[in-house]
Formats: sequence, C-alpha cells, structure tokens
Amino acid sequence: MIEFIEQFLFQLSVALHFPVFLGLLLMVVWIFWSLGAFVRQWINRPKRTRVAAFLSQNAATIESYLNNPRDADIHLSELVHSWEKKENARLDRVRVLVKIGPSLGLVGTLIPMGQSLSTLSTGDMSAMASHMVTAFTATIIGLVCGIIAYFISLKQEQWLSSDFLSCEATLEHRLRQLTEVQSDLDRKL
Repeated sequence: MIEFIEQFLFQLSVALHFPVFLGLLLMVVWIFWSLGAFVRQWINRPKRTRVAAFLSQNAATIESYLNNPRDADIHLSELVHSWEKKENARLDRVRVLVKIGPSLGLVGTLIPMGQSLSTLSTGDMSAMASHMVTAFTATIIGLVCGIIAYFISLKQEQWLSSDFLSCEATLEHRLRQLTEVQSDLDRKL
C-alpha cells in the first residue's frame, strides 16, 4: 500500500512538471514587463505626473469638497486614501512575485531532482545530468525574478509614499488658503 502511495505522489509531481515550468516562463515574462514599466516610471518620475494626474482627474470632486470647508479635510483624506488603496493594489501585482518567485523556483528544482534520482537507478547518467541542469535553472530563475520584484516593489513603495504625502500637502495647503479667505471675509462682515 505504501508503495502505491509513493508511486502516486511521484507521478503527481511528474505531472506538475509542465505547469510549474510554464509558471516560471510566465513569471519571467511578467518580470520583464514589470521592469519595463518600472524604467518608464523612473524616467517620468521627475515630472511628478502621478500627483498632477490625480489632482486633475479629481478636480471637480476636490472643488466640491472645498466648497464645504467644514468637512473638507475628512473628505479630502478619504479621497487620497482611496487613491492610495488603489495604487497599493496595483503594486501587489509585483509584490506577489517576491513570494511566488523563489517558491516556484524551488518546486521547479525539486521535481527534476526527483526525476534525476529516478534515472540514477537505471544508470542513465546523461538523463540524470539533464534533469539536474533543469533543476538548477529553475532555482536561478525563481530567485532572480523574486529579487528583481523585491527591488521594484521597494522603490515603487517609496515613490508612492512620497506622492501621497505630496498630494495630501497640496490639498491641505488649498484647504488652509480657503479657510483663511473665509476667516478674512467673516472678519470684514
């Protein structure tokens, strides 16, 4: 009975060979795409386009909140926090590679190693060597993708934090200007 279970689990791991390596290939494509988007964002970074785009896209909403200064600070904070949540969700697409990359690389390593050990019993050294090369390649791909994703997510988190602070400061400044104008009008009356 135990031999049947062992054989079943071995066959299951062999069946996972193709999906795991397909996942590694898709991960490489994903990391190249993410790296390209990161470089584009890095080049455009000095222009502060993200904050300006947010402010222009939400100009009508911001003005409506500023027209009611009593609750404007709460509504403006909610607006910036909803933007922050959306941007962090977008960043999660890269963060997932930080965890999945090394894990998928490890699984991609262990499957061919099991096959390699299986061919060792038959004495087929060339098949064993081929499986070992595949195993170590999977490890390298998984680790490199995880490392690149980590650095991308780390830098993007810093950029997002800076953008959110800049946006909040801009909105706070506009709110204070409006409050000062209101106070001046109230004093004159």
